[in-house]
Amino acid sequence: MALREAVFPAERHALYEAHGYSAAIRSDNLLFVSGQVGGRPDGSPEPDFEAQVRLAFANLEATLLAAGCGFDDIVDVTSFHTDPEKQLGIVMAVKGEVFKEAPYPNWTALGVNWLSGFDFEIKVIARVPATASLSVSRHNPPTIWDMASGGYSQISVAEPGRLAFLSGQVGWLPTGGEAPKDVTGQAKIAAANLAAALTELGASGQDIVMLRLYVVDATTEKFQQVQTFLDELKGDGMPSITTIGVQSLYSPDILVEIEMVVRVP
Repeated sequence: MALREAVFPAERHALYEAHGYSAAIRSDNLLFVSGQVGGRPDGSPEPDFEAQVRLAFANLEATLLAAGCGFDDIVDVTSFHTDPEKQLGIVMAVKGEVFKEAPYPNWTALGVNWLSGFDFEIKVIARVPATASLSVSRHNPPTIWDMASGGYSQISVAEPGRLAFLSGQVGWLPTGGEAPKDVTGQAKIAAANLAAALTELGASGQDIVMLRLYVVDATTEKFQQVQTFLDELKGDGMPSITTIGVQSLYSPDILVEIEMVVRVP
């Protein structure tokens, strides 16, 4: 099999040809799915928001099936929302119909200003179950704030390559309570949650493959405040990193969110 294989659903919408991208790319036993939207066959947005969300999930399922996957094979999810406070209730209801029971995939939700005319987009990484020995294990360590009760996992490990994908970590303590009101305070807790995940996996900063940092109303100063804690986390490791300024995150009190991919020793 080629190192990189393009995957398309049987009945693809017009956006792929119009903008020159693939629905998904398969690399070995992992499937990287482009952001799926509620696009009708001609590529135009479904006008009703709930219908748009349902169509996005339907388009996602069709792409997964084209690669021999299903929703249970999803490892990592990122969703994009133009108005999270108003939209998340509907998204969560549809999500509950798709992911009915544990173990749940990782999930990071982002508020954005623009989605090319759409109001919801969902991108995923999934494992391709080529053999029965391939699996995804889920972890929700007690040293990180509770996600399991909301239908998500903190860590998903894809076999057999042993890559661990972490849900975005924010300034919430495992003991509960409100997040600090400042970027520095939230970054300190988020980095501590990432360190707890490394401990859970028996990994270290040298094993971090990728970091992705989201900051609300970002400035260079805010990124530097977060970077201080990431430098402590990674030590001498030199992972890939992407820094992104966003409109909002999962809830209005969250100012910083950090995703991480780790090689499990």
